[in-house]
Amino acid sequence: MSKTSKEELLREALRFFILNDYEKSSLNDIAKGLGVTKGAIYHHFKGGKDDLLYGAVNHMLDTMDILFSQSYPSGISLRTILENLFQMRDVMREVGRMLGLDNMLEDYGNTIYLVVLTIRKFPVFQQRMKQVYDNYRLNLKNLLNEAIVKGEIRRDVDSEAIAYEITAFYEGSLLMGAVTDSLDFIDLGPRVCATIWNGISAEKDEEEQDG
Repeated sequence: MSKTSKEELLREALRFFILNDYEKSSLNDIAKGLGVTKGAIYHHFKGGKDDLLYGAVNHMLDTMDILFSQSYPSGISLRTILENLFQMRDVMREVGRMLGLDNMLEDYGNTIYLVVLTIRKFPVFQQRMKQVYDNYRLNLKNLLNEAIVKGEIRRDVDSEAIAYEITAFYEGSLLMGAVTDSLDFIDLGPRVCATIWNGISAEKDEEEQDG
C-alpha cells in the first residue's frame, strides 16, 4: 500500500524504528517496511535515513507535547484529573493511539532506546525533550494552582514541587519498566496518587480542624 504523505511516513517510520534496529536497517529495508519507494522518502526527507529518524522522533515528541499540555473541562476536579493521570496503562494506550502504535506500553523500552539514539545523533533533541517536560510540569503546576484557588487543595501546597514529583514518578516508573520489564507502576500508580492527594487535599485539613 502506498503511503506518500509526510504525516503517514512519519507515523509508519516511527513504528518501524521502534520495532526494528535503526542502525542495522538500510534505507531499502525502511522503504520496504513502510511500503514506499526510496524516492518517496527522499521527496519529503532530503537527508534520507537520518532525516527520517529526526522527523519521526520529533513527530512523537510533538504528539506527546500536545497530549500532556491538553486542557481539561472546568468542571473536572483535580482529584479526578490526578486519578486519571496515574492510570498508567490507560495513559500509555492513549499515547500509543495518538502515535498509531498498538503496543506502546510493551514497546516503551525500544522507544526510550530510539530517543537516546536520536539525542546522540542530534544533540538538539536534548533541549526538545526538556521543553516537553517543562511544558508538562507547567501544565500540572497551573492545574494545582487553580485547585488552590478553588479550595480543593491546601493554600500552602508547593505546586511546582508537586508537579515535579508527578513528572519524576512518570519518567522514573516508565524508565524502570523499560530496563527491568517491571510493570509495578501500573498497580502502584493509584496508590502513589492517593498518597499525594492525602498530602495536599484541603478536605484532610478540614477534617483535622473539625477533630
